[in-house]
Amino acid sequence: MSKKTDQALAQETFEMSENEESKKSVVPKVTVTDIAEYRPHEEQIMRLEASYSSLVVDCSTSEGLSNAKEVRVDIRDVRYALANTTKTALIPYQQKVKEAQARVNQVKEFGEALKDRVLAIEMPVDEAIKAEEKRIADAKAERERIEAERVEAIRAKITRFSSVAAAYASRSAADISIILMSVKESVILPEEYGEFEAEGTIARDNAIEQLEALHKSAIEREEAAAKLLAQQKELDELREKQRIADAEAEELRKQRAEEDRKRMKQQQDELDQQRRDMEAQQRHQREQQEEQQRQQREREAQYQRDQEELIRLRAQAIAPAPATAAAAHMSVEKIEIASICSHTPSDESDDVTTNAPSVEDIVEVVALGFDVHLDTARAWLRAIRF
Repeated sequence: MSKKTDQALAQETFEMSENEESKKSVVPKVTVTDIAEYRPHEEQIMRLEASYSSLVVDCSTSEGLSNAKEVRVDIRDVRYALANTTKTALIPYQQKVKEAQARVNQVKEFGEALKDRVLAIEMPVDEAIKAEEKRIADAKAERERIEAERVEAIRAKITRFSSVAAAYASRSAADISIILMSVKESVILPEEYGEFEAEGTIARDNAIEQLEALHKSAIEREEAAAKLLAQQKELDELREKQRIADAEAEELRKQRAEEDRKRMKQQQDELDQQRRDMEAQQRHQREQQEEQQRQQREREAQYQRDQEELIRLRAQAIAPAPATAAAAHMSVEKIEIASICSHTPSDESDDVTTNAPSVEDIVEVVALGFDVHLDTARAWLRAIRF
């Protein structure tokens, strides 16, 4: 069977199914008058429309409910009769549909049989073509895989050149020197790198330049680290010496503290002894002070008498001349007494001089008594004292 025949059968089947669907879905909007079986029913429907189309149904009363039921029976009788007529009228058409469907099935089966015969001839050719196409596709995929692996291997080599500096950034100068020598010995062969030869050469040269810079930096870093290590070692030695010195100083401090403690104890013992001696001396001094106070009271009484005598002498000095000689004689006696009192023991000197007349007063009295100059009187008193 040809392709056009298959298309014609398919088109016919599609139109038949379309007609059936249109029969089911399309509802006539006007009365059907070309089917003789429906003509009696059309008259009945017209009667029902004329009688009941404007009917108002009232089922609220028993009479209205009974009338409504009679109307429903009348309408249902027409509907039931219409349904029976439809069944009878469709019988011949349904038979034709069955016959047409049987023919459609027969056409389909015959078409499938012819299709199988054609496929039996087509399949070996199609399989051979598909096998060849698959072989070509597999060969192409294999070539692409090999090419991808080749490019990936070259890319990996170039990437190693590009990333070697970063990988050895923190390594020692010896390690960097080894990898630098290895990179320098690498040869970029055209048959190995192909179209990536230039890129590989640039990556290798950049790697050598970066590794040389890293090698120089690593040498400087290691020299600085060695110097720092030496400084650290020296610092550790100094710290150890300082620790030993601190330990010796601490021991010496402890020894001195012990010596200071013993010395302080000895000093405290001496102070305690001195305190006891001082207390005994203070008791003795109190006894002497009591005696001195007694003597002081006596001297104060004598001083009071001397003051009174001095006032009298001053009064006589102002008096007429004949009395001057006698007053001078008495003044000399008083001065001698004062000189004698001034040579008392040293432990009493402070108390005596505290209440005694001043030297200038004595000099003035002598000068007045003997009618001489003050310097002469001062020289006489100095001679008498020594």
